[in-house]
Amino acid sequence: MTKHQQILTFIEDLAIGSKVSVRFIAKELDVSEGTAYRAIKDAEAKGFVRSIPKVGTIRIEGVKERQIEDLTLREVSQIAEGVVICGFAHLDRSPNKFIIAAMELNTMAHYLEDGALCIVGNRRDAQIFALNHQTSLLIAGGMEIDEEVVALAQKKELVIIQSPYDTFAVTSMINRALYDRLIQKELILVEDIMVKDVSYLTADATVEDWRRLSQTTDHSRFPVVDEEMTLVGIVSAVDVAGADVKTPIKEVMNANPYLVGRDDPVTHISRIMVWEGWEIAVVADQGKLIGIISLQDVIEAYQQVQKQPQFGETVDNMVLSGFRFVDDAEHLTIEGEITNAMSDDYGSASCGVIVTVMNMAGYIGLRKKYRLNAITENFTLYQLQPIAVGTEIKVIAKLLLVAKKHCNIEVEVTANSALVAKGLMTARIGDKRLVSETAH
Repeated sequence: MTKHQQILTFIEDLAIGSKVSVRFIAKELDVSEGTAYRAIKDAEAKGFVRSIPKVGTIRIEGVKERQIEDLTLREVSQIAEGVVICGFAHLDRSPNKFIIAAMELNTMAHYLEDGALCIVGNRRDAQIFALNHQTSLLIAGGMEIDEEVVALAQKKELVIIQSPYDTFAVTSMINRALYDRLIQKELILVEDIMVKDVSYLTADATVEDWRRLSQTTDHSRFPVVDEEMTLVGIVSAVDVAGADVKTPIKEVMNANPYLVGRDDPVTHISRIMVWEGWEIAVVADQGKLIGIISLQDVIEAYQQVQKQPQFGETVDNMVLSGFRFVDDAEHLTIEGEITNAMSDDYGSASCGVIVTVMNMAGYIGLRKKYRLNAITENFTLYQLQPIAVGTEIKVIAKLLLVAKKHCNIEVEVTANSALVAKGLMTARIGDKRLVSETAH
């Protein structure tokens, strides 16, 4: 562990409220004041400490990472256009469950729990019953709230939100907000899947250190960092092959690793990894190592996102939702109707929709016959005549050439047995393992 990392760990282990100073850190850990200062600034950026005027630098409780689908009570009150009656100090809490009080009290008892939010109307008995189970309230319908209910909530440090909308409307508004967040989550980010506890080597390590770490972790690729955790390279078994055990790592490492950011979308990064043949990518923030992802991480992310309820709401899938497979032993064939949503300003199928349908037909044909994935390099479209809204079209994908790394696919679109569009798709073959894993 580098001195910088040791200082960060030391600061993180301090009690909340402890004072942190450059002199204190330098004395306790026997490091230079410059090193201590840089580590404290890094800890402040990570949210471990805060500088308060006339007080000094204080160890604080870090902000808890929150799932994207979590709504705070403050956000719930804004969504429901509600008024907060009490519990202002606790509005940043996130309910762990939403409960609608549309049942008998003895039945409600099975669902109420500490940290939940109960959506209830003017049922005073249900309001008090929920509060006694440490459950905050969202009172719908703009009903006047009994003083005894407010007093009980204040005593138990719970939140009461009053909304002018009825229970159904409030529930629909909250559900819509959660769904919108899930739609955002469909684009998985690198931060969502990266491995944060990374095994790494320092720039002054040797090949012998690599071998020792490889035997301990059963991995062969490791980021290389300096004493401030700034990434300087990456080293693999290929790099150290044939090198003497005393050879410095910095002499054999790859000084230009594939770097990605925490906010990069996994779908885009995975395509670059397949395109360039990278098995691993290093995650850095302002040049400092914060994580690592592999193709296996990407595979598992794809498998997870396919289980999400919002999966399939992409433009491609919405365009293809009205198409169906045609029994064709020779070529991949799909057919469907051009709808109003697919039209341009002139009432014909838009060029983008035609390309999307033809391109996806090519992908499906490649997957169905060879279980291969592909990334389009070039698509040439010949539109022979406009396709009117309401027209039934048939799309036929013909695999002309499937080589080790590339494939050529010819795609035809017919309407009433007449050829209306034709395209030639050139694509690069993706990683077979990715397809075989995600196909299940």
